Amino acid sequence: MSTAEYRFDGQVALVTGSGAGLGLAHARLLAERGAKVVINDISSADDGRPLADIVSEQLRDEGLTAVSAPGNVGVEAESIGLVRQTVDAFGRIDILVNNAGAGGTGTTQEVSTQTFAETLNVHLFGTFWTMREALRHMRGQGYGRIVNTTSALGVFGAPGSAPYVTAKAGVVGLTKAASLDNRDLDIRINALAPVAATGYAKAYFEKKPDLDVRYLQASIVSPVMAYLSHASCELTGQTLAAGGGRAALLFSAAVPGLSSRTLSIEEVVAGLDQVTATEGFRILDSSVEQYDLLPRFGD
Repeated sequence: MSTAEYRFDGQVALVTGSGAGLGLAHARLLAERGAKVVINDISSADDGRPLADIVSEQLRDEGLTAVSAPGNVGVEAESIGLVRQTVDAFGRIDILVNNAGAGGTGTTQEVSTQTFAETLNVHLFGTFWTMREALRHMRGQGYGRIVNTTSALGVFGAPGSAPYVTAKAGVVGLTKAASLDNRDLDIRINALAPVAATGYAKAYFEKKPDLDVRYLQASIVSPVMAYLSHASCELTGQTLAAGGGRAALLFSAAVPGLSSRTLSIEEVVAGLDQVTATEGFRILDSSVEQYDLLPRFGD
């Protein structure tokens, strides 16, 4: 199938945090492929105009279909309002791309409760609020695609970023839960872990001379988002890394481990290599499958 066939004609997409960077690249690609896009951002340009208004106007000037929707995803009523504005503008919502985010640094032992809570509100609760509202519409129409933005930090951790790591790990869990809750209909819910030299990450990548920032553009991430947003997407409940010209699955797995009828502390210590050995790992589709891994000792 040629790339020209991967279209979004007649579909409506809400992309949060799409005034610049990754969100703008996502929204632009969807619009160029035929989607009606709703641009959301809380930032303003130097002249005070809302960035979302400027971007949506620019897209319309290019012959694309776009409107702006004001609202902060970190505030429940405003987050829900973004979905409602989308439906009011175009009559439906087919695609939700939860891209909006903010920083969240600090060690676990030092970060303030306020910083921790604010970070979770934007990244985790914001994703939950928009997704819950969108799913009510998507379930009514029997179709939907949701792409939630996580991070490799949320999958693998990182020092000095406890709020961000926790929020992004929560997005992975929330994505899995929502996908399992909606498999009775043609609704696909996945997570995207992007790598791009934009926003907060730009300064970090500029200090890494071994990385070719030419391949860390937002536009190289967006095609993976577009696949996850497309009607042909077969994945659900998965997390894909995208960036630097690479797309790859990120996953949690269970290993065979150590089995013993009398499992004691001493046996755990003695068999730790077996407990942690990764050979023969299995990727579980849901937690229910863990019971298949329990040993059968017999009588």
